Amino acid sequence: MFSFAADNKSISVYLNDSKLQFDVEPYIKEGRTMVPFRKIFESLGVDISWNGANRTISASNNSTNIFIQISNKQAVVNGIKTDLDVAAEIKNGRTFVPLRFVSENTGAEVNWDSKTKTVHISYVSDVHKLGDVTRYKDLEFSINNVDVSREGKLITVVGKTNLPDKLLIIEVFDDSGRYEMGFINITGQDGSKHRFESNIYLTSSLTPKSIIIKTTNESNKPIKISEYNLKM
Repeated sequence: MFSFAADNKSISVYLNDSKLQFDVEPYIKEGRTMVPFRKIFESLGVDISWNGANRTISASNNSTNIFIQISNKQAVVNGIKTDLDVAAEIKNGRTFVPLRFVSENTGAEVNWDSKTKTVHISYVSDVHKLGDVTRYKDLEFSINNVDVSREGKLITVVGKTNLPDKLLIIEVFDDSGRYEMGFINITGQDGSKHRFESNIYLTSSLTPKSIIIKTTNESNKPIKISEYNLKM
């Protein structure tokens, strides 16, 4: 967990090295940075809707659905209840959400510089087609084939990586946003690359539309590092 110092210096937020401009200033509450909900979600490419009667925020993209209620310290992420350190709140007529929670739950990596009171968000939004090589730091990998068998109850994802010991999490999504998850197993070597498979067994049939690849960062948080569109 990160500790955020409280002083009079303004908080700066950068997304992929570009500074985000808020019409009202972010602030710190109980050690968490709070930001206007619409700006942070839209900057991350997430569609949002606000229900004033129930005071709820619904946010979604092709891989994540987040449901947040004002003053409720429990949110729902992809159908799973998740605790918040600080609840969303309305302040001076504006709705604020905890930056780290919403960023990390869309697959972004968040780092805090306490000396400069600066938040750095790294978020991968590029979409690739099968066979493309993508990179994250010193990691190179590709998804080369996706096969559905056993009457739609098994999805096998095949690819290559240069770091066989690096954890890769494979999430396969359909058109409705439903997904199943698996991990890679190294199956052999092809030159400088290592072949891998991820066998994902399904409880019900799923027609793959896209694949999100995640790994964990130094804080052991899952982060999105690539996306493959299977219908390109």
